[in-house]
Amino acid sequence: MDLVAVEHDEIAAMRKEKVGSILVPLLPSFHVHLAHQAEAYAITDGPKRVGYVLLLVEHHEGHDHVTLVEAYLTSPYRDRYEDVVELVRTRFAPRAFLARSDDCVFTTALIAEGLPMEASMTVMVARAAYPPGVVEGLQLVPLDYAYLQAAHDLFLHVRGVQQAPTYAELEAEMESDRVNVLTDHGEPVGLVVEEESQSAGYRLFDLMAPHAAAEAQVWALRTAGLVAERDGLTGAAVIDARDVQRQQVFRAAGYYTVASYLLFYDPEVGRPSVPTIERAQLQQMIESGEKFHLIDVLGEYHWKRGHLPGATWIDFRSLTREARRRFKKKERIVVYCNSYT
Repeated sequence: MDLVAVEHDEIAAMRKEKVGSILVPLLPSFHVHLAHQAEAYAITDGPKRVGYVLLLVEHHEGHDHVTLVEAYLTSPYRDRYEDVVELVRTRFAPRAFLARSDDCVFTTALIAEGLPMEASMTVMVARAAYPPGVVEGLQLVPLDYAYLQAAHDLFLHVRGVQQAPTYAELEAEMESDRVNVLTDHGEPVGLVVEEESQSAGYRLFDLMAPHAAAEAQVWALRTAGLVAERDGLTGAAVIDARDVQRQQVFRAAGYYTVASYLLFYDPEVGRPSVPTIERAQLQQMIESGEKFHLIDVLGEYHWKRGHLPGATWIDFRSLTREARRRFKKKERIVVYCNSYT
């Protein structure tokens, strides 16, 4: 086997075959974006092209981070994914491999390689468009000027400054009916946003209602699901695999998990590590006025009893998600617990 650099259109037929082979052919927009940015390689066996891989190369201060985004082998080569993984590891030394849980043979090959794994995102699909029922005071209405400020604030709160749309972008969305406001007795308490979907037959939803009751969130999802059904579409969502509460809300609304995106890290290449510092170093950083974020990840009970000056508390169970939302990539962060920093 060998790898040959090709244009994306040269593997288009195999990619279509791959998508058609999975039970629910739904590719989230983040996966579509990664695949579009990746470099394409055909897997060859002599003169025959028997599969492909997509490799995303990111340049970081004099070195490259490589991630395998997709891998596919045609029949009768389906039992040779371990050979493909070894070939890619030898030639490109990728730091990470992205796989879907329903891509069973490829996922099994990565497990057999002994690569550590963690769940990244979960794809959920509505089993049916369940009637929302009547909940007094709740309405789901299209975004208009009366709710523009509240909608912008919700985007900022949930997605952070880097990913939140501007006012102008939100105004443009008013014409598309892709942003709907959940109101409780006239007060905006959440948003149901239609996300871009590259897969026919599905409508991807994002729910932003961090302070609304679970009952209200379920009602909003079911109401939006009925509209999707009238348009001949099935409701779907892509959720952080670590956000258990969010998954529970979608399950209560009739959604079920069809696939998870899994990240496998290569220990030989080295997973991005988190260095440690001594207490004396931290004290010096604080006293010198050095700019950094100090995060306390002890339990809330301990936080209320006392914490380091200038610290911010974040629940350790949501640390990764909150860090991505609150901080920029190059900002320095120091996290402390009860035993080491």
